[in-house]
Amino acid sequence: AVQAFAQRAEALPVWDKAGLNALIKALVAELGLKMPQVAIPLRVALTGRTQTPSIDAVLELFGQDEVMTRLRTALVRCA
Repeated sequence: AVQAFAQRAEALPVWDKAGLNALIKALVAELGLKMPQVAIPLRVALTGRTQTPSIDAVLELFGQDEVMTRLRTALVRCA
């Protein structure tokens, strides 16, 4: 889920809460997962914590460059 998010997030034309929320919801539906199964791994990859404010708000606050850097690092560590 994190890898799928990273691939699609990189191509988002606008990095805002609404677009990020839509992307996460689309992944949840496509992958047949529940929201926590996507949000918690993203939270851990970004902050090292399982609980944060709304994941779309955290993503927007960090900004696209920082999020992509942290996700790449997390994916390499998990490989």
